[in-house]
Amino acid sequence: MRRPAVAVLLSALLTLTGAGALPTPALATAARPPATTAYTFAPVTGAGTLAVTSLAPGLTLTSTSISGPNQVNILTADLAEPTLKPRYLNPGTVGATAALTTQANRVGAIAAVNGDFFDIGATGAPRGIGLDNGTLVNGPVSGWNSVAALYPAGAATRGGLAEIFLDATVTLPGGARLTATNLNSPNIAANGIGVYNPLWGDQPRSQVLDGATRSREIEVTAGKVTKVSTAPGGKVANGTVAVLGVNTGADALAGLVVGDSVTVGYAPRGGDGAQVAIGGNLVLVKDGTVTTVAHPKNPRTAVGFSADGLKMWLVVVDGRTTASVGMTYVELANYMKSLGADDAINLDGGGSSTLVARMPGATSVSVRNTPSDGAQRPVPNGIGFVSTAQAWSTIVDNTTAGRFSASANWGTSTYSGQRYGADYRFADPVLASDSAWYKVNIPQAADYEVSVWYPANAGYNDSTPYIVATTGGNQTVRVNQRVNGGQWVSLGVFPLAAGDANVVGVSRWTAGTGYVIADAVRITRA
Repeated sequence: MRRPAVAVLLSALLTLTGAGALPTPALATAARPPATTAYTFAPVTGAGTLAVTSLAPGLTLTSTSISGPNQVNILTADLAEPTLKPRYLNPGTVGATAALTTQANRVGAIAAVNGDFFDIGATGAPRGIGLDNGTLVNGPVSGWNSVAALYPAGAATRGGLAEIFLDATVTLPGGARLTATNLNSPNIAANGIGVYNPLWGDQPRSQVLDGATRSREIEVTAGKVTKVSTAPGGKVANGTVAVLGVNTGADALAGLVVGDSVTVGYAPRGGDGAQVAIGGNLVLVKDGTVTTVAHPKNPRTAVGFSADGLKMWLVVVDGRTTASVGMTYVELANYMKSLGADDAINLDGGGSSTLVARMPGATSVSVRNTPSDGAQRPVPNGIGFVSTAQAWSTIVDNTTAGRFSASANWGTSTYSGQRYGADYRFADPVLASDSAWYKVNIPQAADYEVSVWYPANAGYNDSTPYIVATTGGNQTVRVNQRVNGGQWVSLGVFPLAAGDANVVGVSRWTAGTGYVIADAVRITRA
């Protein structure tokens, strides 16, 4: 990343063709969403409609068609915006994959692209470096060390390319030190030693041996060897690390027995001060110069930075169709330069290439490109942004797939026009809970406002018990469903734990009279 006196400027002659209509807010009381403005490239041959949508302060989504033909989606981030924060995304463990929409919604991200190349069809673990909130999640000593990195810069963020390496040692009884070659990696280097912590997940580590003829694994808890085995395990307990050697790496661990004092240490080397980093396979542009090699056209994902590190582009190019053929590495590099990138790196492409965004008025992200597999490919990680200028919020209706559960005792009705969606559920009150539950993926442990929507009617219950599963246990709030229908009614602000679980329930156990109604709930970060 260069730091010239004059920043690189993106110059594109655009002809304004008119502002699009404001999207209709999801709720009558919702804040007015940003406008979507349509532009066209007047002087550029083969360019199609360019739509630019403001997603949050400092973050826009551009959707365009260019010669090739190619369909391209671009997230442009102003890293000087203090309310815009980068986030490393993953499913919660290293040895796992999930749809990018799931990963983004898990942390409340506004937008994201897929990340690193990975061990597809096996452990699912990424091959390169992953850095989350300054903590090294996974990575090797050598190979797959090029990353897109983001650093705190006062209240803002600065970005650029970096080389980050694993620096890990295993100290044996007597003080001898072994160099570990991998952390939570899908493969261990030849004759190497891998370190696996609870972030690994539950994938069997027998998959990482790559044909090694000898292996030995020790588990270390509180500085003591607690287990020795020639067969690699899977899930690593909290407070424990597993050290797995292959071939000569296994021989180096052969003398250890349960009870021996062993310490394991690891940290990132390089990218000093980086808080978020994600790996790619090669650098496309360095200091304004194309550095890549020839490669066939494919769907692509890339990240680029301006020379001053204050602007970032996250780009997804669709491919493998007649409408969008994809790009070669050289074409991608030149395209990143045309946007204004002084440095750029290639991330995983092909069927993995995915861009998601929370559009104005929406409560969760959706896929904005056309993945070449026909649907999202489960991937191990991604990189995106959250915004402190926008409170995270989500709505779960009784018809939301996989998010609402109720027994057969709950009927379905479309009687009231005050319902939230297509229908709502109802049940007679009884002296038994038989709760209907709303499952919500809470991104972070924090305080959240919980609101409920129901149709009101004189025949509905005047003391419906809503249950909120807080960090301190279940709390019950009773609501008179004969009044205030057809709008959001706040139950209050509650401390909620992070994770995907049943958060709000509607119980039938009430002394009130009339049908108990379960329609929709809304949860918003306070």
